[in-house]
Amino acid sequence: MNEILLKDEMTPKERIEAMISGRPFDRVPCNIFIGDHAATIIGVKVSDLNFSSDKFIEGQIAANEKYGIESTGVSPGLAGIAEALGSKLIFPDHGAPYVSEYAIKDVLDLEKLSVPDPVKAGRFPFVLETTKRLVDKFAKEIPVSVEVPGPFTTAGNLMSIEKLLRDTRKNPDYIHRVLRLVTDTTIAFIKEAAKFDVDIGIAEPSASGTLISKDLFQKFTLPYLTEIVDLIKMLGKGSPYLHICGNTKKIWTLMADTGVGSLSLDDVIDLEEAKKTVGDRVTLIGNVKPTATMYLGGPIDVEKDVKECLKKAYDNPKGYVLALGCGFPIDTPPENIYALRKAAIKYGKYPYEPSLFS
Repeated sequence: MNEILLKDEMTPKERIEAMISGRPFDRVPCNIFIGDHAATIIGVKVSDLNFSSDKFIEGQIAANEKYGIESTGVSPGLAGIAEALGSKLIFPDHGAPYVSEYAIKDVLDLEKLSVPDPVKAGRFPFVLETTKRLVDKFAKEIPVSVEVPGPFTTAGNLMSIEKLLRDTRKNPDYIHRVLRLVTDTTIAFIKEAAKFDVDIGIAEPSASGTLISKDLFQKFTLPYLTEIVDLIKMLGKGSPYLHICGNTKKIWTLMADTGVGSLSLDDVIDLEEAKKTVGDRVTLIGNVKPTATMYLGGPIDVEKDVKECLKKAYDNPKGYVLALGCGFPIDTPPENIYALRKAAIKYGKYPYEPSLFS
């Protein structure tokens, strides 16, 4: 960094843009993507947020008023692309959607499927409407993102993860055909979402090292992710972020090879190791513990986690964004969210004082 600002007067959007471009900025960005926790703030069911754009927007406005969020966005969900292709979902009143019936039950079902209308299928209309309204409300000061599930995750929600993993070995050509369909569907949706002033992110949890090997990642995930990343950049959206759950240490370099600008890392990952391995290629995002600290811990635990993350990643060559290691628990105590914001401001000022982290 060159000149360092010593004041905390930047908007969240100015801060993140300055960090990405290498310009001076005031403190570490603190990405609180509030997610389904917004339902608890406005007293509605989580399922309401998946269908009512009014409720979704109300929840984000309330979250910003209560916590001072530094990012916002909407997603079709991890199963949203599969839903548009025909998988049936259940939307719990207090939990994440899940597949109740897969669109592909046997190999012949694939022949019945084709890329759906990206503005009419599934909940795409809801996501696009909500995206527009988020941009209108927040985009001048707060970054707005649309997160899409990665192709491997979508394939698992189209035919079940068990069948997907089995057929990567027994019928790899068939799996590539499935991945081709879900990639083309994802691309069609991204082209519509990219018409708005948004960033695009990718969540690919099923490509975790917990489930697949580095070799399988290279064969069945890397090429399709790379194609999507190339498209996003071609559309002028900049390099997207990529989140993969679990221990991704063995594929960090491959994740960076996709061309993404940022890696969102699970809390099982050592940020200092990631910094040494790929920190000169990507911004690092993470990785305060979502469950052990934010949900089950207290403000003291939150402050401790923040300091540990900053100690390891504050000097990442491509920048660092303080965030949770994975999704935001719905019932996170408000006092822990306040503690996260307070710690980011207290300890994340530039220039950093490493002595504060001890």
